Amino acid sequence: MSEYQFYEFKAIDKPLTPKEKEVVSSWSSRTTAKNSGAIFIYHYSDFPKDELEVVKQYFDAMFYIANWGSKRLIFKIPKEFIDKKKVRQYCVEGLKIIDYKDSVLIDFWIEDDGEGNDWIEGEGILASLITLRQDIISGDYRSLYLIWLKVSTEDVVNDYGNVNSESEESVIPEGLNELSGSLLDFVEIFDIDKDTISAAAEVSEPLKTMEEIDYSIELAKLTDKEKNDWLMRLIGNEPLLSEKIKRHFSGAKAQSKHTSKRTIANIVKNSLSLKEERKARNKKQREEQFLVKLKKIEGKKDVLWGQVYSLIKQKQAKAYDEAIQILLSLKELAVFKQDFVSFAEKVEFIKQQNRNLTGLKRRIDSAKLLNN
Repeated sequence: MSEYQFYEFKAIDKPLTPKEKEVVSSWSSRTTAKNSGAIFIYHYSDFPKDELEVVKQYFDAMFYIANWGSKRLIFKIPKEFIDKKKVRQYCVEGLKIIDYKDSVLIDFWIEDDGEGNDWIEGEGILASLITLRQDIISGDYRSLYLIWLKVSTEDVVNDYGNVNSESEESVIPEGLNELSGSLLDFVEIFDIDKDTISAAAEVSEPLKTMEEIDYSIELAKLTDKEKNDWLMRLIGNEPLLSEKIKRHFSGAKAQSKHTSKRTIANIVKNSLSLKEERKARNKKQREEQFLVKLKKIEGKKDVLWGQVYSLIKQKQAKAYDEAIQILLSLKELAVFKQDFVSFAEKVEFIKQQNRNLTGLKRRIDSAKLLNN
């Protein structure tokens, strides 16, 4: 199997200029950059540029995936919209921030050290994750926490030694119990354990929305000079102007002040407990469903045996297959009722009575109907 590497770059705050599109397109003969971004796919070679430098200079987001399990998501955030101190508390091996003059790059990068058998193609993934950039700009750091949670707890469970199990948890963001569609996609793509999220979310406060503001009242308070300034910036298509106006009137979204005293070991312990509880519930549910199924079979057992005989008389492959499926259900009932001997005698009788029907006999043997 050949390699598969997928790169998608996205311009969000402003489109690429004609010159920028020309430069980006020159990196691959199979790619033509659009105003909003570019996609590069490789099967036998690598992307010729440094992804961080490319995002820094031309784009606002990038997603990368390879068929050996590597996944990478990069967001460029204008420096005025990021609290570097808060972001750094979540930085682990799979998450880092790169500080530039006017912007900060947030780099999620997970290397799957398995065999990469669960890889997916990259088309459409960045579109499903792109709103996480706006979440971060608005002060919602749940995506950062989730990567911290994945790396920290997996290191402890697998005894990698990179994380001290007695280390305290990073600040818990609000809303871990109410993940958005983009965050749920993020969890799936980066393979973050849902039981671990549930354990972490036990002390997460509900997501607080920004207080409703009567903008007509707030706008009336502005001087003519201030209004003209906002309008000129709007006419100039200033990026993220809406976010800037909201911050002007209400300030940045307040973060949860809850400080956890849980250790990573505590979270892992709770996660494993939830996992066992979930497995027990699922097992009980399967058992209940199985009993309901057997009860239905028992209620029409004689009818089912009659259907088996009728199907065999048709002497057709499709009818044999239907008969075998019914016999498998009857076998389940017989085993459960500890009446397998009686069932086996009936099946053996069918074989003897139809010894010339090789197709039927072969199917009975393949289905192992006489094996208890």
